[in-house]
Amino acid sequence: MKHIKDIKPLEGFSSTGERPDSFSPALQNLAAEWQTEEHKEQARQEIARNQVLAKIQEATKIIKDAKQEDPGSLHRMEWDCVYDLSANVMDEYTKSVDGILSQLNQLYRKQYLWQEAAFVKDSHRGATLIGRAEEWMRLKENHLEFKQAELARSANVIKTTIERLTKK
Repeated sequence: MKHIKDIKPLEGFSSTGERPDSFSPALQNLAAEWQTEEHKEQARQEIARNQVLAKIQEATKIIKDAKQEDPGSLHRMEWDCVYDLSANVMDEYTKSVDGILSQLNQLYRKQYLWQEAAFVKDSHRGATLIGRAEEWMRLKENHLEFKQAELARSANVIKTTIERLTKK
């Protein structure tokens, strides 16, 4: 792997006023890696895998080959066929984009349904927990009222007993 110092800087870069050595070493190494011929070729190969781009490249190559064979042949070329070819390529591209967008739309719908289901489930769980807590508090209040009534009765018994004992 080449280091950034081994590769000449991009033209016009110094006009920004920034010094090239002001970047972090990781960024410099990444930039050096991306400027290698190997990385450029890898990017070209990935782009060439696209069917639409491959067909455009094929049409361009056919036109260039025809021009090299006979420079005047471009005037005699069937431009309707070239137009039809490019129209077909664009139609295929449009169809593939439409397919991708419809898949994305389906995924958005599924995501919405999952979010809605999770919200309903969480709401139900929360309502259940609140309901249980309310029921526990109601039962606890009833228990405390019962204890208060028992204590009041006990206090009355003690009071009446003390009054009887003090009267004698």
